[in-house]
Amino acid sequence: MKRNIQLTALAVALFSASATAALDARSFAMGGTGVSNANFLTSSFHNPALAARYSDSDDFGMILPTVNVRAHDGGDLVTSIDNFSDAFDRWEDSGDEQARQEWIDALSAMDGEVVNADVSTGMVIAIPNRYLSANLFAMVNATVFAAPSVADSDFNITDPDEELKSSVLGLGAGTVDIGLTLARELQVDALPGRLYLGVSPKFQQLLALGYSASAEDADDDDFDFDDSNTSTGFNLDIGLAYDVNDKIQLGFSAKNLIENALETNSYTGVNGSPTNATYVVGPEYVIGASYQTKLFAVSADFDINEKKYFEEIDYATQFARVGAEFDAWSWAQIRAGYSMSLNDHSEDMVTAGLGLKLFGTAGIDLSAGYGSDNNYGVAAQFIMQL
Repeated sequence: MKRNIQLTALAVALFSASATAALDARSFAMGGTGVSNANFLTSSFHNPALAARYSDSDDFGMILPTVNVRAHDGGDLVTSIDNFSDAFDRWEDSGDEQARQEWIDALSAMDGEVVNADVSTGMVIAIPNRYLSANLFAMVNATVFAAPSVADSDFNITDPDEELKSSVLGLGAGTVDIGLTLARELQVDALPGRLYLGVSPKFQQLLALGYSASAEDADDDDFDFDDSNTSTGFNLDIGLAYDVNDKIQLGFSAKNLIENALETNSYTGVNGSPTNATYVVGPEYVIGASYQTKLFAVSADFDINEKKYFEEIDYATQFARVGAEFDAWSWAQIRAGYSMSLNDHSEDMVTAGLGLKLFGTAGIDLSAGYGSDNNYGVAAQFIMQL
C-alpha cells in the first residue's frame, strides 16, 4: 500500500498557473480594499477610473511584478495526512493494532475535507496624463481545490499490504488577462466634486483542469497540464470614481462583464465515472469609500455579489473589507486591514504590511494575512513612480 495520500493537484498547480482577482501588495495589506483608494498605478487591478486620479508630479509608473499567495485548509487536511502517514509507518513496522486504529482515525478525518489555494501575479506600466490616462497591464489568477475521496471499504483494511480504494481529486482553474486601461476625468458642472470614468478592455484566456488518481498511483508526474482545456476570448472591466472633496472618495467597479465558462478535461469523479467540471468567470461588482489626508487614510469595500468558481461546487466568496494606512511623507507606509467573509465558504482575515520608497520613487511593498482555520496569505511587489 502506498504510505500517504498526496495533495498532488494542489502542489503542482500552485507552480503552474497563477485567486481571486489580482490584488497588489498595498491593497492586500489594507484588507483587499482598492475600489476608491487605489492609485493610478494599481487602478487596473481594482477600478479602471482611478487611472485618471494622479498628482501633478506623476508622469510614469510601473509595477514589476506583484505576487500574492493564499491558502485555506479549514479542515486541517494537511495535518491529517501527516498523521495518516505516521500511523501507517508504525502499523507497517510493528503490526500494532493501536497504530492501525490511529491510521483509520486519520483516514476518517480526511474524508470530506478540501484545501483551497489562490495565486495571483501581475504587472503594470502606467502613463497618467490630462488627456487620456493609460495603463498596460497583465495579470494571472489561479485557484485550486484538492481533496482525498475516501472509500468506505478502506476502513475495513486489516493488512497494510492491501490496496487502498481511496483516491485523490483536484480541480484547477485560472485566467490570464492582458489589457489596456483608459481613463479620464469628466467635466460635469452639476457635480461639486471630480468624476472619473475608466474602462479596461482585455484579452482573456481561461484554463480548466480536472485531476484524479488512486491513492496508490497518485504522483506529481501524472498531473499534466497538456490535458487541461483552454479558451481565449475578450472581456471588459469598467469603473467610476467620485472625489466628493479633497479627502472623501467613492468608487464603483464592474469586472468581467462578459460571462465565460470552460469545462475541464475529463477525469474520474467520486462515483468512479468520467466527469467534467465547469469553470466560470462572471461579473463582479464592488463599491467602496475612503477618507484620506497626506499622512493617514481609511477605506472600505463591499462585494455586491458572490464570486463563484465552478458550477458543480457549492463554493463562492463574498467579502466586506476595511483598511488603513499611515504614510510618512511618501517614504514609508504602515498598513493594516480586515476582510470579513459574508458567507460560510471562506474565513475572515486580518492583514498588515509595510511599504518603503527610496526618495518617494522606487520601492517595495510587503504584506501578510492570517485568518482562523489555517487561512494564510502573503504578498509582495516592486514599484516605481516618476
